Order: sequence, then C-alpha cells, then structure tokens
Amino acid sequence: MAKVKWGLVGFGEQVKKRMLPALQKTKDVEITAICCSSPERAKAVEDELGIAGYGKLSEFLENQDINVVYIATPHHLHVPQAFKALEAGKNVLVEKPMALSVDGAHKVIEVARRKSLLLGVNFPLRHHPGLRELREELEQGKLGELVHLFIHLSRRRYQGEGWWRDQFHAGPMALMDLGVQGIDLALWLIAERAVEVFTLGRGGKDDESLNTAVAIAFNFENGTQAMISSSNMASGDSNLLFVQGTEKQVIIEMNWPDGDGSFRIRYRRGGEEAEKTYPPIDLYQMTVEKFTQAVLGKTRYSPDGTDAYPVVEASCSAIESLKSSRTIKIGEILRVTGSRYKE
Repeated sequence: MAKVKWGLVGFGEQVKKRMLPALQKTKDVEITAICCSSPERAKAVEDELGIAGYGKLSEFLENQDINVVYIATPHHLHVPQAFKALEAGKNVLVEKPMALSVDGAHKVIEVARRKSLLLGVNFPLRHHPGLRELREELEQGKLGELVHLFIHLSRRRYQGEGWWRDQFHAGPMALMDLGVQGIDLALWLIAERAVEVFTLGRGGKDDESLNTAVAIAFNFENGTQAMISSSNMASGDSNLLFVQGTEKQVIIEMNWPDGDGSFRIRYRRGGEEAEKTYPPIDLYQMTVEKFTQAVLGKTRYSPDGTDAYPVVEASCSAIESLKSSRTIKIGEILRVTGSRYKE
C-alpha cells in the first residue's frame, strides 16, 4: 500500500518534540515537505532532515505529493493556513485551537465540506483507551447521573518569550495551551451542551499581561458542572481528572503531556475500590495513526471540524469571561480578542 504523504507547516517545539517523532514512528506515513517561516530556516531544516523545505506556504501547497497538511503555527495563523491548504486540495490536521473565532471555525469547516476533505483538530487525549472506556461508561450510565467533573492540567514551565507573549494573537497562554485541552476533554466526556461559563485567571485580562494560571467553570444543559484548572507554573508529573457520579467516582492520574504518558484509573463505589493502569502511550502517534487511517477511508477521525466547533464557542466565551469578570452564555461571544482582531 502506498504511504500517506504528510507536509508540515511550522517547525517549532510541537513539531520537533512531539509530532515529528510520532510521524517517523508511524507506518503508512511519509514526511514529504516542511514549510518554515523563512527560506533560510527552510534550507537549514532541509539540510538537517533531508526533507524538502519551503519558505513560502504558496510554494509548499503546490507540491502535488502532499496528501495531508499538519499545521502547528501561532494560533492566529491556523484559520488562514488551513483554509488555503483545504482550497489546494489537501486534508488538514490543525493544532488546537482550530480557530480564535466562531466565524473562523465556520470558514474552515465549510471549505472542508465543500471540497470533501478531512479537517481534523489535534486533541490527543480523546485517543487514550482509558478515557475512551470512561466515555463509554458515562454514555451507558454506569456512574449514575453525572454530577461533577474536574480536570487539572499543568506544565512544569511556561513560555516567557516568543509568540505566546503576544496574547492579542495567541489568546491567554494557560487557557489556550492546556486549558483548551481540558475544555475539549470536558465537552467530549460530558457529551452535552455547555450553556454558561465563568473564568478566573492569573494575568491575561488584557493583551499584554501574561496569563499563567486559569480556572474555568462550566454549567451544562443537563445540570452537570465542570471545572478546568490549567497552569503553566505548577510542578509535578501527573495531571488529574476527577469524575463524580451519583453511583460511582473515578479518579485518573495522567502522566501527560510532560511525563511518560502512563495513566492510572481508580474506580470507587461506596467502600470498594478498583484500579487499572495503562503503560506509557504516545498519544501523538495515536493521533497520526488515526488521522492517517481516516484519510485512507478506514475509520472516522475525532474530532473533525464539526466536533471541535463547540470547543471554539466555549473557548471564546471562557476568554471573554476572563477579560470581563462576568458569567458568559455560550454562543454569546463570537471571537476572543475584540473588534481589532482580524483572523
């Protein structure tokens, strides 16, 4: 079988540390080209990796061998670059967030539909077998009525320099780094519509102050409540997911994204407790494998653009709440950075 040929847009930490190794380990995949921010950097990458380098997106997209374009660039570039790649006939996997505005999300979803191409968003936690098993249990009501969900995601460092400091184009750092991963995980697990949100943060109320920690509270249509805590300051390997049902409680320790990828899941009912452990898993490789299989027509990729659309809505509302210090109705806010912003 011929390999699915991937082209990468961006060559920062996300590509070098996570996605490039994942792609190199995946069968049925060939890295065909890399588009960088300048011709000089493209030449350096080409010399280093032996992969065709491009300094202009337009020239990169003219490469007829590319089947999939993976986009890992600053957030405000995701919509225009994904739009151009889809218009050029390429399937697209874009890093989170898919868009910084509801209008932008509509734009790329519509062009993917019109061109009959696959548009996916990289939310790797959706692919963990333990989390997929938990979602099935929630769907089947095995925890009873879902009451509360708490997610804590942190890194051991934060980006003090570079494009993350430009919150006008990136959004608040802690919220749009791991916070948006937590938003997606909560919406996916609860599988109901979020109706309102209130956000507290450490910094990030304007375009200049660096946001290093955030707490996001959601009310859902079915009465479930969710809290997402995200920090780019806290130390420690394990992040936490806590799910409380009327009949059962689940606690998941996630040694991700900075740890080794191992998970431990504890189930509690009354005085009884059971535990299940998962060895280290490369969730980025799982993302590559699942998207590749979807391009080949063998499976469906989740989340596609339509699946990820509620995350854009919720993220826009959460950021507006952070900036305004008020509860926001989901769908009330269409963009995250105000009237000046152009996506």
